[in-house]
Amino acid sequence: MQTRKTLMISAAAVALTMAAPSAQAASAYVSLFGGASFLQKPGLSGTSKTHTTTYYFFKSSQSVDTSFKTGFVIGGNFGVDWGTFRTELELAMRGNKSSKTAHLKQTYQSAVHIGTAVYTNYNGFNTSTDKNVAAKLNLYSYSLMANAWYDFHDILPHGITPYIGGGVGLAEIQLSGSLNGAKINEKNDTVFAWQLGAGVSAPLTKSLTMFLDYRYFDADSAALKIEPGYHGGNITADFRDHSVLVGLRINL
Repeated sequence: MQTRKTLMISAAAVALTMAAPSAQAASAYVSLFGGASFLQKPGLSGTSKTHTTTYYFFKSSQSVDTSFKTGFVIGGNFGVDWGTFRTELELAMRGNKSSKTAHLKQTYQSAVHIGTAVYTNYNGFNTSTDKNVAAKLNLYSYSLMANAWYDFHDILPHGITPYIGGGVGLAEIQLSGSLNGAKINEKNDTVFAWQLGAGVSAPLTKSLTMFLDYRYFDADSAALKIEPGYHGGNITADFRDHSVLVGLRINL
């Protein structure tokens, strides 16, 4: 319900902006872009508790510490240029692969309630892991953003135009791959996302513009899992990305 509400708010904000009156004739455009994704080291950790009966339960906690290689960004958008401001809806995909090793910390404990007391290590089932393991993780983000950009016209020669802006929207975060030789079942979660950026554009023809920009993209607290082999461990993942993009904008 929260995801649907955020999506509706984001789409409505852009629709209202596009419908606003303008002193200049508005022109529509589409753009395509791609570039490099530099993912900040995400925190992958969490705790879960599973009740098998009213009195008997399992509890696990886990964390995965690894870095991610330079990845990719691809995307496109539809927008309206109002003269000084531009508003747009953007679809983008980001993807990064982990390094070959990760530091895994994991505990798994059984317990039983007897009256008001809780007895841990029930039936002797208590395990822990704290070591470097083989990793082959893939972390992806699929985002829908409502953006607004401010263009600084006529301050540089040859039609070169700096701009700043940002946006809000939704991102679906996906974790897959393998850890310590065990395949991780894909688990997705959709969370609120935002971005800020700055760049510069230059006209190539009357209808075609090239642009180069930097963006900071943030989508936090995605609820994921690392299983099987890790006792159904819940984790949260923060997707915080620095992107350098190049693209083409086509006036319609």
